[in-house]
Amino acid sequence: MSITSWSDAQIVRAINSGSIPSEDLVSRDGWSHICRVRGRNFRQVDEEAWQDLCSERGYLQNRSNPRGF
Repeated sequence: MSITSWSDAQIVRAINSGSIPSEDLVSRDGWSHICRVRGRNFRQVDEEAWQDLCSERGYLQNRSNPRGF
């Protein structure tokens, strides 16, 4: 099930617990939805958890496309 069908509360909990599915981190639609939810719920999202999520996304993108094209 895609993260785009999750409620805001579910996504905030997943961000804060580090349990966002990897496929949603590298999916354009999934990442856009995560960012929109974070914007709407900025105060509920733990900053350190968000930074970790962004780092994980960067790692996954680099791993799937190590030469950058």
